[in-house]
Amino acid sequence: MGVDLWDDATWRRVVDEAEVLVMTPQILLDNLRHSFFRLKDIALLIFDECHHAKGDSPYACILKEFYHPQLNSRPSDPLPRIFGMTASPIYSKSLHPASYSKQISELENLMSSKVYTVESESALSEYIAFATTRIVYYDGSITPSDSHNHIVCCLQRLQEKHLEVLEGSLYGSSLENAKQRISKLHRTFLYCTANLGVWLAAKAAEVQSTKEKLLSFWGDKVDKNVEGFIRKYSEEVYREVVTWLQYFCHIGEDFTADIQDGLLTSKVHCLVQSLLEYRHMQDLRCIVFVERVITSIVLESLLSSISQMSGWNVKYMAGDSSALHPQSRKKHTEIVDSFRSGKVHLIVATQVLEEGLDVPSCNLIIRFDPAATVCSFIQSRGRARMQNSDYVLLVRRGDAEALSKTEKFLASGQIMREESLRLASTMCQPLENTLCEEDHYCVESTGAIVTMNSSIPLIYFFCSKLPFDEYYRPLPRFTIDKALCSCTLHLPKSSPVQTVYTEGEVSVLKKAVCLKACRELHTVGALTDSLLPELGVPWEEEPDIVVEKYQHEQPDYYPEEFVDNWFSFSRLGIYYCYKISLEGYFKTTVSPTDILLVVKCDLGPDFVSSSFKLCGAQDYVNVAIKYAGIIHLNQEQVTMARRFQATILSLLINTDQSEGIDAMKYFHEMEVTMGIVYLLLPLVSGKVDWCSVKFSASQVYEASNKDTKHCHSCKEVDLLQTKDGPVCRCMLKKSIVCTPHNMELYAVTGFLELNATSQLHLRDGSAVTYITYFKTRYGLSLTHKNQPLLAASKLVEVRNFLHKRHYYENKKESCNSYAVELPPELCRVLMSPVSASTLCSFSIIPSAMYRIQCILLSAKLKVQLGPRMQQFVIPALKGYIQGEEFKPKCWIIPGLGYDTSGNSKILSSSSNGMYSLRKMSLRSKRIADTVEALIGAYLSAAGEQAAFLFLKSLGMDIEFHSKIPAERTILIKSEEFINVRSLETIIGYEFKDPLLLMEALTHGSYQIAGSTACYQRLEFLGDAVLDHLFTVYFYNQYPECTPALLTDLRSASVNNYCYAHAAVKAGLNKHILHSSSELHRKMACYLEKFGQSFTGPSHGWEAGIGLPKVLGDVIESIAGAIYIDSKYDKEVVWKSMKQLLEPLATPETVECDPVKELQEYCDRRSYIKSYTTTHKDGVSSVVAEVKVEGAIYSATQTGHDKSVAKKYAAKLLLKDLKEKACRSCISQP
Repeated sequence: MGVDLWDDATWRRVVDEAEVLVMTPQILLDNLRHSFFRLKDIALLIFDECHHAKGDSPYACILKEFYHPQLNSRPSDPLPRIFGMTASPIYSKSLHPASYSKQISELENLMSSKVYTVESESALSEYIAFATTRIVYYDGSITPSDSHNHIVCCLQRLQEKHLEVLEGSLYGSSLENAKQRISKLHRTFLYCTANLGVWLAAKAAEVQSTKEKLLSFWGDKVDKNVEGFIRKYSEEVYREVVTWLQYFCHIGEDFTADIQDGLLTSKVHCLVQSLLEYRHMQDLRCIVFVERVITSIVLESLLSSISQMSGWNVKYMAGDSSALHPQSRKKHTEIVDSFRSGKVHLIVATQVLEEGLDVPSCNLIIRFDPAATVCSFIQSRGRARMQNSDYVLLVRRGDAEALSKTEKFLASGQIMREESLRLASTMCQPLENTLCEEDHYCVESTGAIVTMNSSIPLIYFFCSKLPFDEYYRPLPRFTIDKALCSCTLHLPKSSPVQTVYTEGEVSVLKKAVCLKACRELHTVGALTDSLLPELGVPWEEEPDIVVEKYQHEQPDYYPEEFVDNWFSFSRLGIYYCYKISLEGYFKTTVSPTDILLVVKCDLGPDFVSSSFKLCGAQDYVNVAIKYAGIIHLNQEQVTMARRFQATILSLLINTDQSEGIDAMKYFHEMEVTMGIVYLLLPLVSGKVDWCSVKFSASQVYEASNKDTKHCHSCKEVDLLQTKDGPVCRCMLKKSIVCTPHNMELYAVTGFLELNATSQLHLRDGSAVTYITYFKTRYGLSLTHKNQPLLAASKLVEVRNFLHKRHYYENKKESCNSYAVELPPELCRVLMSPVSASTLCSFSIIPSAMYRIQCILLSAKLKVQLGPRMQQFVIPALKGYIQGEEFKPKCWIIPGLGYDTSGNSKILSSSSNGMYSLRKMSLRSKRIADTVEALIGAYLSAAGEQAAFLFLKSLGMDIEFHSKIPAERTILIKSEEFINVRSLETIIGYEFKDPLLLMEALTHGSYQIAGSTACYQRLEFLGDAVLDHLFTVYFYNQYPECTPALLTDLRSASVNNYCYAHAAVKAGLNKHILHSSSELHRKMACYLEKFGQSFTGPSHGWEAGIGLPKVLGDVIESIAGAIYIDSKYDKEVVWKSMKQLLEPLATPETVECDPVKELQEYCDRRSYIKSYTTTHKDGVSSVVAEVKVEGAIYSATQTGHDKSVAKKYAAKLLLKDLKEKACRSCISQP
């Protein structure tokens, strides 16, 4: 949920929206300390397991730091009522009845509440079931076996051996860490041998030798060298014990022999026998409580292997804070759910299952190890909630102390009830003020506080938010002088406060110095007024920001110049005309004719004379628009023109005459509702082709024309029989026809010297007459055998010139327009005359008009932005954004802007007077991308000042600084740390402030007194500067490049691997200031292996891959240092960085990222792709798989991290796929 990152506003909203909030006590305590909400906001506090309210626990801190101070100082202020729940108010190891009264009284006073309970257990038994307690004795007096003695000697020998190896292999803290861990493991193996048996000791060694690496505080990984030694020790212990065990029979076949041989202890045998007594029980749900995590793990293994328990599913449960196989809360829930449903029958658990998880179906509890406290005893017993449940306690025979302790546990419940009832009449005593001025710091403006108890965690949390990398984790360091009673806190170099000193009582020195540090960090602004780290400092991994994926019900603006109603438009009389000329390279030999755009008003200065280019998949078209003056049209001409354009466009777009015919019935009505209204007229020799406009659409919807199916210019009527009767030859020559037998549309260009009796040559080489072909194929009989066949081709569909597609996507499209021979009697004439040039032009018109619509909207937006750009709100931009790619089939045809009921497809937006086509869902990222594009447009066309003004108009509170403030006061000599002159020669820039250069080369691990801050701030700045410089360079250098290629060029140049390669090539790696042995080892190892390969270009995904990230960071930090030192002169930065990074990538040399290339390769072919990643010993292995027509192709590669391995795997797999495709092409005939 990311609760740790919620701010004041988020918590306030949550509190206002909810009546009940459920959270851990630590979250409540943190929020009270940060003053996100206060006690007066809470009506009722419910503390579950309230026996934890003691010492410095979160429950106790809530009460001592907030509840009681307010109760003492402002008793009239509202305070929450407190309701605590616990099975035992006593939470200590003391079993003396006299201490019960004191502990209950302390709990009541702390919680300002009284204990409510019943007089006896019998009163509760009426409502809830209590388990029957059974004490089972086991024999613990058996003399240690030979196996036990042998393994103990073996463990001692192996410990000494491996400790001796450590002495000669490790040093310093690594040595101490390794020795402590081996000693701890040695004690664990001894414990298992003595208390569980040799067989389970072997299991413990096996677990230790195979467990994954651990993480220490703040995620700092355990030293890999130490981990290797620990693993080797555990593996050798396991081998030695297993070698000894091979001489014995399988465990569980003879328990008596197992005990005598020391394989199992009598205690373990007692547990097994106790469980077998319940073998007959239906739906057994048993929990075995143990003290140690290792015991739970090895007992799970044992109980799962015993044949008599083969029907039981056994699981172990241990806490998530355990260093040995920790389990998450999610895993706990899964196990408990399986336990409830009967999939799991037996759980071996530590105290983690005593509270917090509800297991109502449990009917047997066995305490393998005795409870540590009264509370633990009572809570574990309470887990058996089914009727007729048993609570079994294993006690060593003859152990009087253990038996006495058990009896006291059994009696403790009644003693607590009696003491609670005795104290019921006494009043709770107020606590003294637990917060003194000296031991806490309060922010006056917010009320947020930090106490002695919370100061150390806050300092660690602050350090964890400072910049870090894999070679350095920022942590505080303490220097304590007990003789002087003083402590010095050293914070990382990236912290604005470096050292804090204090004196005082030795026992609280660390708390006191951290409290003082918190005060100072807040004073300088590093901690906010809520006493949280100010995250304005750059950090490596920012939290994901959850935003709405889509914004729904957004308008889709349409230019008002094209909106009107046909009734008004047809009566204007005078119209504005713009000639649209189409020229370019086309797949066909037909050249498009010019089109006249007729509109109601002047389109503005942008259309006096302008042009743009539209690119298709295999061809392109240059569109030129020029104002052509005004034209006079009468209502009849408008109606004819509307019919013509609607008919031809509907046929080209939908290849279905039905929609056009259905909608034409509204043409005569001349609708008064708003719609898309403009005319598109074909031109011939610069004049409107009224002949085509008048006659081509008339026969579709005028029944009176059926008797006069020839054009008026035809001198001789030569009728041919068609599907709808006789039609003049001249009407068929240039027409669009439909063949009802296959519902296809064709463009007829002329007649052939063929008829129905002519031979048709088929693909198989045979030949039949057209009469036979149509009879066989379609069951049609041709009766007019002597009529000439029509020369036709499939009607070309409207082209999309606004979306570049890959060649393979258009192969079918290029084959759609093929020549056919049609008998006239099978054809129905839809439009005539229509020339091929006119059809070609109108197939381009939707793309051209869509671009014109966008230009009109852009002009409107430019006016809205205004020359001063005083204020511009993002929501006003949404209607201008084209949220989806252009699709010709979704383009609204002018004249068909109505559905079959005559309703307009234009919606009026009354809020700002703009017209909207529809309501659409818009991606939030698309809105952000559009704003970025506008910023880029201002930056490119008008410079930084104009882009700055636009940003200001968006409401961003930024200032444009022309003067640079002084960055620092020089306190140390940089020459004492770095070779300034040599570095300036390498970089090609002379620093005015050499400390900037020193800071740019200082890694976070270089914690040397007197040195500068680390390079992260300069890296943050330099990263942005280089990104900007490369973007501007490629944008200006290659104006014809597509956005995708520009992105590839920048990605190939602006990345850490390329920078790292350039740094090593220039020798900058020798000048980095650091104190990380791991960083030194990695650089030395890489340079030793690839030392001769740093002469080539530094661009491309493979350049510098595998080099430490620090090397790339240094290039960015140097760029940032030059940027500041040169008074923000980007040209100076570019001059220096360019010579370090040359040769730069070009469109010819750029290498595509293999992961991206594989993704695109699979997307184009609909292949299924997947990656599987594994990690072992610091090496990542990635398996890339692609499913191709049932076959699976895979490639496996390794790398120092998963991104490197993934790239290599993708590269190898891509190579295999391409070779396979190549072989496939060669093998095809």
